[in-house]
Order: sequence, then structure tokens, then C-alpha cells
Amino acid sequence: MKLAGPVQMKKIDEIAINRFGIPGIILMENAALNVVRAATDMLKGYKSAGIAVIAGKGNNGGDGFAAARHLMRDFNVTVISLAGRDNISGDARVFLNILENLNADIRYCTGIDSVEEIKSVISKTDLIIDGIFGTGIHGEIKGFYTDVISAINESGKRILSIDIPSGVNGETGEVLGTAVKAEKTVTFSLPKPGLYQYPGREYAGDIIIADIGIPPEAADEVNIRGELLDEGFLLRYFPKRPVDGHKGTFGKVLVITGSKGMTGAGMLSALSAFKTGSGLVYLAVPQSLSAIYGTTVPEAIIFPLRDENGIISDTETDFLLNRAVIMDAVVIGPGLSVGVGIQRLVNGFVKNCPVPMVIDADALNVLNPESLRERKAPAVLTPHPGEFARICGLSTGDVQKDRCRKALELSRQTDTIVVLKGAGTVIACPDGRYFVNPAGHNCLAVAGSGDVLAGIIGSLLGQRVPPEMAACLGVFIHGRCGEYLAEKSKGQAGYRASEIASVIPYVTGSLFGKC
Repeated sequence: MKLAGPVQMKKIDEIAINRFGIPGIILMENAALNVVRAATDMLKGYKSAGIAVIAGKGNNGGDGFAAARHLMRDFNVTVISLAGRDNISGDARVFLNILENLNADIRYCTGIDSVEEIKSVISKTDLIIDGIFGTGIHGEIKGFYTDVISAINESGKRILSIDIPSGVNGETGEVLGTAVKAEKTVTFSLPKPGLYQYPGREYAGDIIIADIGIPPEAADEVNIRGELLDEGFLLRYFPKRPVDGHKGTFGKVLVITGSKGMTGAGMLSALSAFKTGSGLVYLAVPQSLSAIYGTTVPEAIIFPLRDENGIISDTETDFLLNRAVIMDAVVIGPGLSVGVGIQRLVNGFVKNCPVPMVIDADALNVLNPESLRERKAPAVLTPHPGEFARICGLSTGDVQKDRCRKALELSRQTDTIVVLKGAGTVIACPDGRYFVNPAGHNCLAVAGSGDVLAGIIGSLLGQRVPPEMAACLGVFIHGRCGEYLAEKSKGQAGYRASEIASVIPYVTGSLFGKC
């Protein structure tokens, strides 16, 4: 499903109204009906439930006014307008007028002296509907609005937000000083990027994407470059498994890995590649450690390489390049270590590698931009926020503040597919497309989890999935593995990375069947 930021969504609304002739008031009414459905569902089992609709002066407030009219039939509804009636215009004013004609309970609370009244109202309700700010808000929330949002969050009541929790940046997920922390959010037409990036994702609660009658053709006229990953979109890219296939059919993957104390990283990548469907996996490792790999991953073919104190010698670069010629994909970096020799090996290999590669972990830390620019084959970079920050010379906070934009910038600069890991992983492409992964669970936050992801993506590359889709599929499968384990354990932590790898076949089978 496409992701539409605030600017894009505004254009889509305008096209629906001006080009297709759908009155804005109809869109507002349709939005309100979806809010009503969500509110009614949240109040199932409540007797004589009370609702407080807290509305700003914009369209989100108008959605709240329209929803209140319907909810009045079944619930005790109080409308709190944070704007004076003369400051409310357009379609929102139409619905406010209707409420006044129906003698609805409307409180105009427009300044700091009315905060106590707001607190009193919401203390007597069961559900708060947040229609204060929409996705187009800019700048930090201050003063009166801060107090109102604090009152909402501290009330202990159930909270439903309209389109986006007030105070969350619809593009980035940044909290603009303060924000409503909703139990559920009803967003309209298309998901907003800020709902799937933290901290915005945490503030949104359960997300409902509601159809309000905007034709798909309206969105088609806007250059939307974002996509929210889902099974339906990814199904077409998952590699097929012909019944007469053999091990060579399903891809040969080379994992360049290994150093003292870090042997587990390459093992996890190799195991994950096998679990994702690779027919042949090769491990290029320090000779002094090769017996460990041969014992722990007996299915892999081992290339023992000259090493210096347990770290692969850069004199093996040509050997690795000669072996890469017969591979379908390469994973370089897990547990590789850093140092001058590794730096020479990684950059020499990346620059001349003839097949698609995943560049991960330690390889990212020693990689030169020149090697990336001069390389011969597609590459997928898989940094976590800390690695990303080091690559770009930024703070981790700067990266996390606008993850989609930062990932796109690095992707364009390096002409690579960039996988910015973390909750709401972003996959960015040099042509400006980006994808956001909604799948995942914090049980994935464990040592070795990134090595598993590198192996999954490497396997998909080796099965000839296009690099951007290999990255998308890999991230989504990895996220679903976390959800699978969390469900199995009732949300408890305590899983190891090898257990993440072990459930890959179950997850891919449930998602994509017998592809």
C-alpha cells in the first residue's frame, strides 16, 4: 500500500475535490463514519458510555464534529472546541452548525483558563476522540495545547485519534514537543509515514486505514514514492521453487566472515541463507578458525583463508574475487573485524565483485565511498542507526529524527539499496522509492539478529530476486519471524538469533505458500 506524506495527501484531497468533483463535505462525512465505527467498537460492553470529542479548528476538528453527530444517538457526547466558533470555517463550520442546531453539548474552551473545565469533562467520559491537529502541523506544540494534551494523556481514558495523534509529525513520526498517545488511530485513504516511524508508531496505537471515497486515480496523479510493505505486494517477488530444481537452481551464496570471538555471526548468516532457500552456501573464513565453522555449519562449504591472528589476510582478496565469479550473491561483513588489512580486503573486494552483494556490519565500518562508487555490481547496505550515523558523519539522533529522508539521501549518494534497520525499518532506493516495514517485534533486538537478516537478504539475492525486492522481502520475513516468536511465547523475550533463523521456513511458508 502506498505511503502518502502530509503534502502528498493534501494534493490527493485537492484532486479528489477539484478534478473528480467529490465535495469536501462528503469526504469529511465519510471520514467521520469511520471514526464512529472505531469508537463504537472500542465501547462495546460499556453501558451508558460517555465520549468527549476534542476538536481543533481545522479539518480534523470537522471530522470530530461530524462524528459527534452520529455518536449522539447512542452515547453521551460532549464536544470540546479548542477554537472559538468564529475561527471555525469551511466544511468544519457546516458540521459545527448542525451540532448547534441539534442542541449538542458544545463547550468552547479556547484558553489556559479552560483547562480545568476540559479535565472535568473528560473525567466523566469513557472515550476521548482526539481531533485537535492533523498531519499538516508544523513547529513545536506549546502553551495551552500542551496542557490539553497532557490532560488527555493523564486522564486514564481510552483515546481514539483522528488521522494521526495530535502532535506527531505525519512525515517523520517525530513528536513535536508533546503528542496525544492514542490506543487507536483511524487514518484516511492512505497510511502516513509518520505512523510507522518511532516514536510516532508508539503514539498511534492500533492503526486503521479507512477508505473515505477518494478514487485510486487521485493518488495515481501524485508522485508517491513510498510503500508500506505487505504480503500482497511482496508475493509477486518471492522466488518460485520449481519441482525439478536442484541445489544449483536455488542459488550459491558466499559469506565472507570470521574473526576471533565473532565466529557466530557468519554461522548465523549461513544458517539463515539455507533456511531462506539457498541451495549452496559457502563460508570464507580465517584458516585458524575453519574447524569451528565446519563443525557448527556442516552443510556449508568452507574456504579456509590465510589469516593473521584470526583475521582474514588482505592477500586473499584475489582468491575471493575468483570464487565470487561462480556465485550468485555475496554477504560480506558479519563478524569480520576491523583493521587496516580488513579495510584493504573489503574495499578491494567490493570495488571488483562481479555479483550482487549484501554489505553488513564490520564491512560497513571500513568501507570507503570511492569503492562503492566504482563497484561493478548491485549492493545492499544494511546499517543499524549507529553504523548509519558513522557512515554519514551524523549523530544517531539526527538519523532517527527523519529516517526515510536520511536513508534516501544515502541511497542516492552511494547508488545502493539502503536498509536502515530498527523499528519501522526503511528500505531506500537510488531512484527515490522507499519502503517501510510494519512487521516486527522487540524480541528481534538481540545479538546476531542483524546477521540473520543479512543471510536472508543474501539468499534472496542468490535466488535472483532484484536487489530492492530482496531487501524488502528479507526485512519483512525477518520482522514476521519476530512476530511468530512473540506470539509463540505470549510476547515474552528470551529468544536467541539462531531461533529467529530456525523459524524462517515456517514464516515464509505461511506468507507465500508453495512459491
